[in-house]
Amino acid sequence: MSTILGYLAEGLKYLMIFCDWICGHNYWIALFLFAFIIKLVLFPFGIKQQRSQQKLAKLRPKEEVIRRKYRDRTDQESVRKMNEEIQAMYREEKYSQFSGCLPMLLQLPILFSLYYIIQNPLHYLCQFGKAQIEVIMETFHRLTGYASASTYQNITIKATSFLNDAASRQSLINALPVDGTVPTGAVGAAGQTFANYAEFRADLVQQLTTKNFPNFKMFGFIDLSVMPSEQILWYILIPIITFGLLLLTAKLQKKFTYQPLSAELQQKNFSTKLMEYMMPALSAMIAFSLPSALAFYWIYQNVLGFGQQVLLSKLFPTPKMSEAEIKEALKEADRQAYEAKKAEEKRKKSIHEEDRAMSEMNRGTGVPEGWVEPMGPSSVKPESTDSKKGKKSKVLDRAEMKNDKKEDK
Repeated sequence: MSTILGYLAEGLKYLMIFCDWICGHNYWIALFLFAFIIKLVLFPFGIKQQRSQQKLAKLRPKEEVIRRKYRDRTDQESVRKMNEEIQAMYREEKYSQFSGCLPMLLQLPILFSLYYIIQNPLHYLCQFGKAQIEVIMETFHRLTGYASASTYQNITIKATSFLNDAASRQSLINALPVDGTVPTGAVGAAGQTFANYAEFRADLVQQLTTKNFPNFKMFGFIDLSVMPSEQILWYILIPIITFGLLLLTAKLQKKFTYQPLSAELQQKNFSTKLMEYMMPALSAMIAFSLPSALAFYWIYQNVLGFGQQVLLSKLFPTPKMSEAEIKEALKEADRQAYEAKKAEEKRKKSIHEEDRAMSEMNRGTGVPEGWVEPMGPSSVKPESTDSKKGKKSKVLDRAEMKNDKKEDK
């Protein structure tokens, strides 16, 4: 899974590089532009999701009829039958419950892959090779004591923020080791290999001097490379704001999103209400232990998602279920039940008429009513009394003829 996300991050990095360039290397603005473009690309899937909600809203009266049918039955068997009838109704109306899940499923891998981009901007935005990053991180650690290279070899956001300042960048260049060996797999900016460490260091110095590094400062004093767990003062507000905004946008979005009947019923449960707060709380906990840039991306995504939902609800409004529609659906259900009952009575009456006609036919032929002719050898009908008598007289005649012949001899 991490390999797939890595490949996706390699593709998305070019979009992030473009956003960083067009925003003048202001990272917090580039993040917003990146989130906006992602929403724009996924907008057709949002339309598909909204149309799916429209269709579900039109089916709500029929679902209401089924649920009212089982309203007073709470046993497990009745609940199972109710769900089966609802699913059968969905299949009959050609509605898929999973058709609206695609946009959410597509956003998750993008969010996870963006984690790689945010955590390692030296590779994805500044496009340094792995060997160069290791040397930069080792030097950064010696200068600042911030972290060891083994801990931050793939989490380089703090070093990138450090290199954005010209004086800090020059101090790191001066602190680069003068002597050493070429790291394994080191490749220069032009794709060349190095004959010795001096060539490797010269190429690295040139890249550090000429490359543009993203500015993680927001309004000049909020550093998005900082983890709130490292600096509680002020930065603790970021996960708190994340929790508040995610909860607020989720509640507001419900007003513009069609809620299925099953979801409305579940909202009364304590577990459902608890989950409503658990997801923003989980996001706040993650935001507390990761660079603030990721928390800002979540905030951007939720605010833009709310705006998208408001727009879609205006463009493709979901119909409201009125009491008149429910009554009409109930009448239609009663009519269908009445027709089904009449069809069953007609079927039973037809079977009864066939049985009566067969009985009359049996009485007309002298066969007892209800008698069924047996199969097999025993089905041979016994001969009549007259035929038995004729056979007996023939046997007697043969016997008399034999006696007469004996007397003649």
